[in-house]
Amino acid sequence: MSTNIERLLYYERQYLQSSDFTDEQTYHLEMRRRLNLALHLWGIVKGLQLLYGEVIQGTPDQYYVSEGMAIDAYGREIIVSAKHLLSDDLDTNRITASGTYSVWIGYTREQVTPPQAGFQRCDLANQFTRWLESFQIIITSLGTNPNPTEDPDAFGDLPDDPTKYPWLIHLGTINVNSSQTITAATNADRIYIGLRTERIVAPHHAIAEYNVLNANTPLDPLTSITVKDNFFLEQNLIAGTDFTVDPTQIQPPPITSPPNTFPNPTGNVKIASDVFLQGNLYTHCDPTQPDLWLNLDQCIQERILNSVPEIHIGSAPLQFSPVGQVDSSGSVSVPASVSITTQLAQVDHTTITTSIASLHWLPNPQLVIGSPPNSTPGICSMTTTSLATSTPSGTDGLQIDTSGQVSLVSGNTYTATVTCSVAPAYLIPSSGTTLYQVPIDFVMISYVVIFYPQTT
Repeated sequence: MSTNIERLLYYERQYLQSSDFTDEQTYHLEMRRRLNLALHLWGIVKGLQLLYGEVIQGTPDQYYVSEGMAIDAYGREIIVSAKHLLSDDLDTNRITASGTYSVWIGYTREQVTPPQAGFQRCDLANQFTRWLESFQIIITSLGTNPNPTEDPDAFGDLPDDPTKYPWLIHLGTINVNSSQTITAATNADRIYIGLRTERIVAPHHAIAEYNVLNANTPLDPLTSITVKDNFFLEQNLIAGTDFTVDPTQIQPPPITSPPNTFPNPTGNVKIASDVFLQGNLYTHCDPTQPDLWLNLDQCIQERILNSVPEIHIGSAPLQFSPVGQVDSSGSVSVPASVSITTQLAQVDHTTITTSIASLHWLPNPQLVIGSPPNSTPGICSMTTTSLATSTPSGTDGLQIDTSGQVSLVSGNTYTATVTCSVAPAYLIPSSGTTLYQVPIDFVMISYVVIFYPQTT
C-alpha cells in the first residue's frame, strides 16, 4: 500500500482489470492487518503447543504442533487447522546433529488452483486463481533469533510476501538424538498476543445503587470488567482518583539507596479508598531475612518488637571472703558474668544500671575492723591488722561501688558483667599468703540492661 490510502470507487459500466480487483483485495487485506497489529499486537492467539501423542490413529506417538492460531508482526494470520507432525521438519530444516533446537512458525503463501480447461491464456505465465495461505515450521540453533531487531509499525508498509519480509513466532524447543528422533519438547519462551489500549470501558455506566460491600458479578450490575486468567502487572497500579504521596512526610523515612530507591518506577500501588481482603497479607518485614514472609499481625509485632527498647532485669551473686590482691586504690573488686539473649533483630547500643540488692557482713568473730598504721585500733580482737592502703580521701569508713558492662558474644547473645568494689581492704594476719579481707562476705547485685534497636 502506498503512503496514500486509496480504495476503489465504482461507477456504472466501468471497465475493470485484474489489477483493480487486486487493489480491492489489498485494501481490505492491509487494513485488517493494520487492525491486527495496532490493537492486538503480535504473538500466539491460541494453541500451537509442542505436544507428544497420537496424531493419526494406529500410528506410533510422535511430537507435533497442536491446532491453533497466531498473528505475526506484519499482522498476517497464521492458522494451523490440524495436528502437524514435527518429524518431517527435521529433514526440511536439515537437522543432522543431536542437540536442543528452537522451533518457530511463520506465515507462508502459495499460488494454487489454475483456471479450468479452456480458460487458460497462452501468452501468460503463472495462471493461478487462488492464494493458499499456510504456515511453515523453522528449526534453528538454540538462542538464535531470526527476526529483525525492531517491530514493524502499524502505520508503515505491511507487505504480504513472507519470502522478502519473514517474521517467525517462537513455539518452544525440542531435543533431537543421534538417530534424528525427537525425544522431548518444551513450550518455552512463547509470546502471546496482547492489547494496545489506554482505556477499558464497561458497556454501562455506574449506577447510584452500586454497593461494593455487596456480592457482585460482571453482569449484575453491568459496570464490572472481569479478567478470566492470571494477571501480571509490569507497571504501577492506581485504583480510584490519583493522589500525591509526599516522600518527606513518610515515617519512618523510606529507603533511598539502590536498589530500593523510593519511589520505585514499577510495582507501586495507590488505592484512593478502602481495601477488603479475604485472607492473609504477607510481606517482607525483616531486612536481614529476605526470604522470610510474615503476615500482617506478625509483621506488626515484629516492627513493635524491633522499634521498642528491650529491657532485661536480673541479679548476680558475688562472694568476697577471702580475696586476693587489692588494686592501687585499696579496693577489692569481684566480677560476675550473666549471658543475655535479645529478641531484637539489630541492636544499636546498650546500657546497664547496677545497684546493691542485699549484702551479708562477716560474722563478728571474723570481722576485721582495724585502722591504718599509727592510728587508734578499732573494736576488733585482731588489732595487728593493717590496711593495704589508706582509706580513700573524702570517705568515712567502708565504701561500696557497683558497675556493669555489656559486650556482644555472637549473633544476638550478649554478656553482662557486673562488678562490686569494696574498700578499704585489710591484710589477713598470719595467712601465709598475701590475702586481704573486707568485712563483707556476700553481695547480691541487681542490674537493668536496656537494648536499643537500630532504627535505620
